Amino acid sequence: MKKGILLTLLIAGIGFSTIAQDAKPARAQHEKRGQRQGGGFTAEERAEVYAKRMQKNLNLTDEQYKKVVAINIEQAKKQEELRAAHQAEMQATRQKMKANYQDLSKKYESVLTPEQLQKFKEEHEKRKAEIQEGRKGRRERR
Repeated sequence: MKKGILLTLLIAGIGFSTIAQDAKPARAQHEKRGQRQGGGFTAEERAEVYAKRMQKNLNLTDEQYKKVVAINIEQAKKQEELRAAHQAEMQATRQKMKANYQDLSKKYESVLTPEQLQKFKEEHEKRKAEIQEGRKGRRERR
């Protein structure tokens, strides 16, 4: 009976360690490539990498390759402009939301007692911390 249990635990341990080892290289490779952030490459470097992949997969001629690189550079620069515009828009939205919350807080101050206002602020900070914790967890899973 004891041998059966030990054998089962041994097999389960080997299985779990194999799964854990397989997950790490895939994640490390994903982080190394940096797909979500462009890998720290310039627009030209990203265009070149993509063009090389296309050349390999599609058997492009040298003339086609040069044209594809030019197209990819143009596209990568457009993408960078769009990202920059999006970030500026998001920053403006954050500022508006912050001003809106400050107005809301002033309105609450005129209605709530000091004790109620303190409790309200504590609950707000607690929710804010929970949101930050949730974002942190999502980043770690990537």
